[in-house]
Amino acid sequence: MSRLSGIGKSMSRLGGGIGTRGPGEKKLEVDRRLIASRISQLKRELEEVKRHREVNRVARRRNRVPVAAIVGYTNAGKSTLLNALTGAGILAEDKLFATLDPTTRMLELPGSQKLLLTDTVGFIRKLPHHLIDAFRSTLEEAKYADFIIHVVDASNPQAAKQMHIVYETLHQLEVTDKKILTLFNKQDAITDREPLRDGRADITLRVSAARGDGLEELKDCLARILRENKHYLETVLPYDKGGLLQQIRETGELIAEEYLPEGIRIEAYVPPELFEKIHA
Repeated sequence: MSRLSGIGKSMSRLGGGIGTRGPGEKKLEVDRRLIASRISQLKRELEEVKRHREVNRVARRRNRVPVAAIVGYTNAGKSTLLNALTGAGILAEDKLFATLDPTTRMLELPGSQKLLLTDTVGFIRKLPHHLIDAFRSTLEEAKYADFIIHVVDASNPQAAKQMHIVYETLHQLEVTDKKILTLFNKQDAITDREPLRDGRADITLRVSAARGDGLEELKDCLARILRENKHYLETVLPYDKGGLLQQIRETGELIAEEYLPEGIRIEAYVPPELFEKIHA
C-alpha cells in the first residue's frame, strides 16, 4: 500500500480522471475549444451577412441600378479604390479578410448615370477547405454583379500568380460570362519592371487608388460600359406619361430634354426594358 500513497494527488493534478476537464487539461485542448467556438461564431455571422445581402440584392434588382463587383487578391487595394471613388470610409487594411461583409456604395458617373460598387473579401491562395463554403457566400457578389472590376497590386512581384488565383476563384464561383475591367493598381509604387498584361480582361487601365491617379479615366470608362447595355432613345413623351422621365433619370442617361406644347422631347440612353415600355 505504501507504494500507492500519493497517487491520488498526482492523478488529480492530471485532470481528475476520465471524462473530466480539470486543471491539468493541456493548453492545446483549450485552444482547440476556443478556435471551434470562434469558427461557430463566424459561421453565424456569415449566415446573417448572407441573409442581409440577399435582401439588398432583391432591392437592387427592383431599382434596376447596375452593379459592379470589385474583386482581387487580398491587399490589392479594393477597399482603397471604393473609398477613393465614393468616400465610403470603409476599412482598408493589409489584413486577410479585412473586408468580410461586402460593402456597397453608389457612384455617380458622367451623364448622371448611377452604378453600385460592391467590395468583396480578398482572394487568397489555398483557402483552407473548411473555410471555402463559408467565405464563398461573401464572394458571390461577383456572381450576381453586372460586370467585374478586377484590382491587381501591380507593384507586387507575385502579381501574375495572384491574377491567376483570382481567375481560378471566379471560375469556381461560375463567374464566366461577365465583362471584366482590370485595374493595375499602385502604379506609384512600381519599380522598373515589365508592364503587366491581362489577356482575359475586356479592358485594362493603370491607376493609383491611393493617389487618385487615373480615377477620372476610370469613371469615363465605367460610363461607357453602362452605355453599352442601353438603347439610344429620341422621342416626345406626352405629358400624361411624364412619370417615365423620372425613370429615365434614375436608370438611364438623360442627354437632353425640351418642353414642347405636345410633350417632352427627350434624348437619352435607357435600359432595354424601359425602352420597350416607352414604345409600348
